[in-house]
Amino acid sequence: MNVQIHRLDPHVPDPVESRRSPAGRMVRLIYALGVLGVVGFFVVRFVAPAVLLSGPGIVSAPREIVSLPYVVQIQRMEAEPGAKVEPGTPIALVRSPQISEIVSNLMRALADVTSREAELRVKARVARDSLESARTRLRMADDTQRRLETAAGQESASLVYRAEVYRERALAVQNVVALEAEAEEASAQLMKLAETRQQIQAQLDRTQKEFDGGRVVSPVAGIVAARPARAGETVVAGSSIAEIFQSGETYVDWYIPDFRFFDPQPGHKVFVVQGRFRASGIIAEILPISDTIESGRGSILRDPQTGQVARIRLDPGVQGPALNASVHVHMYYTDIADRIAGAVIRLFRLEREEGDAG
Repeated sequence: MNVQIHRLDPHVPDPVESRRSPAGRMVRLIYALGVLGVVGFFVVRFVAPAVLLSGPGIVSAPREIVSLPYVVQIQRMEAEPGAKVEPGTPIALVRSPQISEIVSNLMRALADVTSREAELRVKARVARDSLESARTRLRMADDTQRRLETAAGQESASLVYRAEVYRERALAVQNVVALEAEAEEASAQLMKLAETRQQIQAQLDRTQKEFDGGRVVSPVAGIVAARPARAGETVVAGSSIAEIFQSGETYVDWYIPDFRFFDPQPGHKVFVVQGRFRASGIIAEILPISDTIESGRGSILRDPQTGQVARIRLDPGVQGPALNASVHVHMYYTDIADRIAGAVIRLFRLEREEGDAG
């Protein structure tokens, strides 16, 4: 059966128009979304700063830097990033050519002092043992001189004989005085060398005790921060081997943008945001220092490079994000916006708690 189709019949749909209509709606939808996206970007970028002050932050805690006052090479890292440590927990095992050189120098100094002490002991003993004989010689010289001076026929003695007697007595006196001075000075130097040896030995014991065979331990309880030193790396004196976030206290360091209508003050309420995490907090203090949060130069699409640092304490009972995590901090200029944001955060927290319970 043949059916004749009339194209101009209004009750018969045109197949071309039928295909164009959905395609046109999709193009208009995409175009509308693009326009709304551009408008939203400019609203968020240029209108939001008039409503709230927003800037990046870092979840942090008091840090303890583990370092050594000499050059070391890391042989093995005992603690991994994120590990919980207690005071005395091994952090790393190191070796130090500088410590080896210091110990060798101290040992060499001890050997020199010991050798010098041995020489002085020999001199002091020789002087003490020879002193009695020298004194006997002096007494004999004194007796000979006295006899010569009291003899009746002193003029009969030859000049050579008298000179020999006086010279012998002078040599005897000189010998006794030299031996007494040598024994006394040797004893005094031995006492000073004994003190020097004790100081060198104490320095050697202290150096070996502080180095402890290359064991580096944690001085506090806490969590090892990211990016510690690696095995095989050489660390100069004073450089960080590892950083430890101390337990018991967590806060957020907020890098306040330079563009703001008024400066935040301690006690102002703020909101900390990271992904699905939303929490309120209080500005505890404004640090008198400006810090750098990123190394790149700022642009219209990126937060400023530096900013005044505000330390934020989260509300009691709120478990914050992980340590060293990047967050965003919002502070609303008006009380109305602040109350609205607080209500949204409470609602969001309630939904999250119900989701966790489910």
